[in-house]
Amino acid sequence: MPGLRAVLDDQPYPLRRWQILVAADDYGVDARTRTKLEQIPDRPYLDSGDVMIELAMTPAHLAARTPL
Repeated sequence: MPGLRAVLDDQPYPLRRWQILVAADDYGVDARTRTKLEQIPDRPYLDSGDVMIELAMTPAHLAARTPL
C-alpha cells in the first residue's frame, strides 16, 4: 500500500472514512485494500500514518496474517 499512502499524504486532513474511501477509489485501490478501508472506524484521521495504523488493525488484515 505504499502508493495509497502517497495518495493519502496529498489529502487535506482531518479526513473521515468516507473521504478516505473516495480518495482510494480515485486512486484505484484493489478490492482487498478497499475492504480493509471499509473496516476502519468512522472517525477523523489526522494524517496518513493514522490511517495506516488503523488499516493494520482491521479484521481483514489480521485474518490474512500468518501466525508466528
